[in-house]
Amino acid sequence: MKKNRLFALGMAAAVAVMSMTGCGSKNSQTKETEIPAGQGDSTAAAPSGSKEKITLRIGSGHSESNPWITALEDYFVKNVTERVSTETNYEIDWVKSYGGSVISLGNELQGVQDGLVDIGCTILVFEASRLPLQDMVYSMPFSCSDPLIVAETVKQMYAEYPEFTSTYETDYNQKFIGIGVSDPYGFYSTKEVKSLDDVKGMKIGAAGINLSWIEGSGAVGVQTSLNDTYQNLQTNVCQATIQPTHSCVNLKVYEVAPYYLDANFNVVPFNAITVNMDTWNDLPEEVRTILTEVGEGYLDYEANYINEIHEQDLKELEAKGCTIVTLSREEQEKWAASLPDIVNGLVKSLDSAGYNGAEIVEKYYQILESHGVERIRDWNIGN
Repeated sequence: MKKNRLFALGMAAAVAVMSMTGCGSKNSQTKETEIPAGQGDSTAAAPSGSKEKITLRIGSGHSESNPWITALEDYFVKNVTERVSTETNYEIDWVKSYGGSVISLGNELQGVQDGLVDIGCTILVFEASRLPLQDMVYSMPFSCSDPLIVAETVKQMYAEYPEFTSTYETDYNQKFIGIGVSDPYGFYSTKEVKSLDDVKGMKIGAAGINLSWIEGSGAVGVQTSLNDTYQNLQTNVCQATIQPTHSCVNLKVYEVAPYYLDANFNVVPFNAITVNMDTWNDLPEEVRTILTEVGEGYLDYEANYINEIHEQDLKELEAKGCTIVTLSREEQEKWAASLPDIVNGLVKSLDSAGYNGAEIVEKYYQILESHGVERIRDWNIGN
């Protein structure tokens, strides 16, 4: 009997301990259950008072010194992190790989497709062959150098033509969630340039399809990415470069090319934010919603940020002793007239890719005109 009573008392004590440990406490720490990227359960809810951790790998070939990546961090990553934490039972654990550490510059689209990262920021200038529609403004030089106007134009184009975004999913195993624009492209050179005639015989560096902007000028094009710009100018591989202004300021390109020409070359749709489809399909629905909503807001934030820093960049260039020249409208028209009809070539290439090239290109110009931006040249769009 004594043994039975002791056993009963022991069982009662054990039950009491189990009951107490099952009770929540306001001071208890949040429990985290890690869900590796692409392995989330979109139907399972986290236990009350706990947070499930979702690991997402994000990367790009460009570093955080570039404004579109700065905006990606300051707006996209920040807001996704905060909203997921406050609005859901999940937390995001970011694994960041900018500057080409996982997906190299020009290989972001493939890297997201292959699952090397879960979220990628693709630099579009290197994807003209695979994303001809998304890259089309690169073949429309001197169209507009105002980031805010270009951002509004891009929003209207993407809303009217869903093929701008659907291609990522149908062809490249990724979900499109956001687009950014470049800062105004500037012309940095080792000698002063005030006109089209001044560039004859120069070796000019540019990335990808941007080399088409100097065809017919008498200059020699040199394939040059942002990452190579400083060294190529320093070693005389090229005597000038056409690159986004702010990135070159951060790279101190003015040290080796102290002349800056504001030529109204362009602001273009520059970087796309996409999510690997396998990862996307495994994410909880509420997390997908937040990614979509924050991705949609990225363009406005990034365009405003770029607009603000451009004026600061010009002041900094002056402070560093850089000579700044603004190319006159007359010289812009002369430069555009010297080019082959690359807009007509664009229309034909879009037609060949299965798009209505003339309609889409004309629509872009019409939206710009509705914002007061005149065409630099009467390009042959219809034929």
